[in-house]
Amino acid sequence: MTIGLLMHWLGYIPDGLRYTILWGPVLVAVGALFLVLKLGVKRRFLNTIMNPMTSWLSRGFYILSVCIIIGGIDFIISILPYLNINVELWPWLITLLDIISFIFALSTAIYTGILIMSVRYVPFWDTWLLPLLFTVSALSTGAMAVMLLSTTYNIFTTSTGFPEQMAKTLTSIEQVMVIIEAVILASYLFTRYRLKEYGMYSVQLLLSGNLRYVFWMGIVICGFLLPVILEGIYSRLHDQYFLLFLAGTFLLLGGFFIRYATIYAGIKEEPPMQRWLENHRYLEFVN
Repeated sequence: MTIGLLMHWLGYIPDGLRYTILWGPVLVAVGALFLVLKLGVKRRFLNTIMNPMTSWLSRGFYILSVCIIIGGIDFIISILPYLNINVELWPWLITLLDIISFIFALSTAIYTGILIMSVRYVPFWDTWLLPLLFTVSALSTGAMAVMLLSTTYNIFTTSTGFPEQMAKTLTSIEQVMVIIEAVILASYLFTRYRLKEYGMYSVQLLLSGNLRYVFWMGIVICGFLLPVILEGIYSRLHDQYFLLFLAGTFLLLGGFFIRYATIYAGIKEEPPMQRWLENHRYLEFVN
């Protein structure tokens, strides 16, 4: 949604096709529903939303709520012209909704990494490089999501509603984001490896352990190499939209694998008190 609105403001997406870039709140709402079901609708859920001053989970609830509600209203307004309802009298309202949707869609991307980073006693997650990695990954996959929508529209309709110049712009944005994402990922793994013990174990789990196929095939090949190769071929052939479609699909899968691998590679260390008790019991046993 963030990249889609940016493309709209730059004039690449006409007003008549705004609805194709404003469906993000629907996916956010689905994800939030699973979160509520996980927490339960009684005590745990109420405790979560009542502590915004101390809990990132609580802050996230309000960020997601605004993103879903305002973004949902913006999406509904975008499809009203197809119901023969004139919305040209509300340009100020549409602009305001777009700005709020943009801010909170970006906040949602940033918040995910901060929430994971805030989990205690997981050294692999305890760094600001994690939310930075997730944010850049979200912008990269967002650019490719818009690319998928535009290429799908151009392939399956007789009208080329999305211009060729937008494809070039999105490709350039995505390529820069992929390079930045690769640098951040390498820095993230390097700094976590230097922590020794649990941080090092997590990195080893990714590079040579049980998650090595997810990392090398899912992230490196699927998320980085294949999109760059396919986009390079497209830059020479231009009108072969299916190459962009494949590149976007691979990059979206790579974004999923980054999050999957990061979550499952996080190894929780023993809290200080538990470690002290175990050492104390060991000394008592020895003595």
